[in-house]
Amino acid sequence: SAELAAACEIWKEIKFDTFKAMDTL
Repeated sequence: SAELAAACEIWKEIKFDTFKAMDTL
């Protein structure tokens, strides 16, 4: 569904941001 796809995109962005933040530490 479109909602699931949107949630997936948001989740990937959050995970990517968290990964970058952890990589910076």
